[in-house]
Amino acid sequence: MTERQVRVTAPAMRTYRGGLTTPERWATWTPRAGDILVCTPPKSGTTWTQTMLAMLLHGGPDLPDKVGALSPWVDSALGEAAEVTRRLAAQTGRRVVKTHTPADGFPVWEGVTVVAIYRHPLDVFFSLRKHAVNMKQPEDHPMRLPVAASLDAFLTGPAEPDNFDRDTLATVVCHYAQTALSGRVPGLVKLHYADMVADHHAALRNLAAGVGLQVSEAVIDRIAAATDIAAMRAKATEFAPEGGTGLWASDAAFFDSGGAGKWRGQVTDEALARYRERFAVLLPDPAARAWLEWGEGALGKDA
Repeated sequence: MTERQVRVTAPAMRTYRGGLTTPERWATWTPRAGDILVCTPPKSGTTWTQTMLAMLLHGGPDLPDKVGALSPWVDSALGEAAEVTRRLAAQTGRRVVKTHTPADGFPVWEGVTVVAIYRHPLDVFFSLRKHAVNMKQPEDHPMRLPVAASLDAFLTGPAEPDNFDRDTLATVVCHYAQTALSGRVPGLVKLHYADMVADHHAALRNLAAGVGLQVSEAVIDRIAAATDIAAMRAKATEFAPEGGTGLWASDAAFFDSGGAGKWRGQVTDEALARYRERFAVLLPDPAARAWLEWGEGALGKDA
């Protein structure tokens, strides 16, 4: 078995596609032993995690290329497929790539570590609203409607494998269920955005340990400073997906403010009750719901 071949231990079980999600593009990446697949719902810390992992693998914050070039979204329509393939093949050593597809939508590869990150669904919702404006979506896009109408679409919308880029509470729960709760991926590294925000240095240590790296505290300190949201916003063209290509109205706005629990005060009591009811239908286990909202800090939190 060569460096460019790893054994598939379980095939994909379902096909997901959408406006950007393009399952045929998995072919741009030939997995190698040691590769890392960052697998998250949108707006859950994907780019932040990719950047931290890229810096951990390179021994510090000085990267040889933009994060989007080093660590592409492998099953998306972004970029020319041949160029994505070329850049990935040219990288030596361990590589980091990303997907928003749940784990039942891709094979399980022996020797490939999957890192999954989750975030409170209401924080995801409000981040998606800013994302839709910055990505210059049409005015009638559900995430550009007034908050009440936008939230209604988010809460009631289904999780459709053939329209999976229509982000809804159901798609977030589907991703969590099929990736973190399914047991499908051996050695899954599961992290929560709220925990990562609460202790950035610990997040880096946990990432390093999860992917089998030994990293000094001095390097952790340097990477923590380089991946602070203000630092990433200041170099947004280097860190934002497709930075500098015009995909975003503002590359810097891609890194808006981060944080956890920022939905508080933005949702009416009636809407919050509807969210809780729908969430319980989609994910009946209270402990699973609590972790998806608050991570390891769930104890004592309310939704």
